[in-house]
Amino acid sequence: MIKKTGLNRLILGGIVLGVTLFSSCSDQNKHMVDLAGSEVTVTINRLEDDIFSVKTVEDYKALDKIDQSFMHYFKRGIMGPETRDGSIPVEESTRGLVEFTANSDMQDLYRTVDSVFPNLEAQEAELSKAFSYYHYHFPDKTIPKFYSIVTPFRSMVMTTDSAVGICLDMYLGADFTPYLTPTLNFPQFLINRFHKEYLTPNVVKGWLESEYTAPQQARLLDEMIYTGKILYAMDAILPETHDSLKIGYPAGKIEWCNVNEVQIWTHLIDQKLLYSTSYRDYAGVVTDGPFSKGMHVPQESPPKIAIWAGWQIVRKYMEKNPDVTLAQLMENQNPDDILRLSGYKP
Repeated sequence: MIKKTGLNRLILGGIVLGVTLFSSCSDQNKHMVDLAGSEVTVTINRLEDDIFSVKTVEDYKALDKIDQSFMHYFKRGIMGPETRDGSIPVEESTRGLVEFTANSDMQDLYRTVDSVFPNLEAQEAELSKAFSYYHYHFPDKTIPKFYSIVTPFRSMVMTTDSAVGICLDMYLGADFTPYLTPTLNFPQFLINRFHKEYLTPNVVKGWLESEYTAPQQARLLDEMIYTGKILYAMDAILPETHDSLKIGYPAGKIEWCNVNEVQIWTHLIDQKLLYSTSYRDYAGVVTDGPFSKGMHVPQESPPKIAIWAGWQIVRKYMEKNPDVTLAQLMENQNPDDILRLSGYKP
């Protein structure tokens, strides 16, 4: 007989799917503040058009006039090693970039991106609203510049200290054939997120993570609270966005976590994972994938269940401490205090 401990007691399958829960979006109404005086208008520069137009050294040099810091980052990622002084050889790099953009596969990708995104008006509207909320909560923080790019297939978002690059080739839809080829070998759980609806949440998350860096040598609790704070900030900046798009869960998995919250927390405690400093021990409940892994963790679970739990701790902390601002939360480097003051007991 199998002993039913930890997550082995979880409610599974049709039982979970049959439970009707309130939409996670409805809980975000408290974040829908008056943005008067905090409005931001986002314009996305179609940098891929400039890059694919390069034919000469002068064209190449002109890219730096757009944004030298971001272009240096982009060139380094695409063109490879720099010289010792950090410069990128201009003539060699120009040839490399022209060869890169003239490649037939790159030309096909560029045309596909242009057909899927003939304009970025919808994305600019979404980002304008999101970064108006960001400016409301962080009035002293930089509002980045925004660029669309084609990398290809290297990242969903690229950030510098003043700019965000949106890699449009990563939002072409799950039926985009190259995602399925052995050359790229993307797992299906990732391909399922290569949709336009993830673009704005990914940009917001990427920018927050560049502004607030993760702890280097972390216990599981540290990682849970750090990412929980990022996700809570996304609650405030994207109050009309469903939780599944913030954390990257398939349909129904947020509800699965809501139903099984007690068992998730019990598992982390029973397996002595919460204060573990061994990433090997807790990797299965924080890394991305089709589901979480570990003793008694069923495959019906979504990935990163410990991260989801950390999100709930931060939410409870902010609920219990209404005088704490979002900026103060993000600067708080004491995960133990956040857990203690949250009174989290699912």
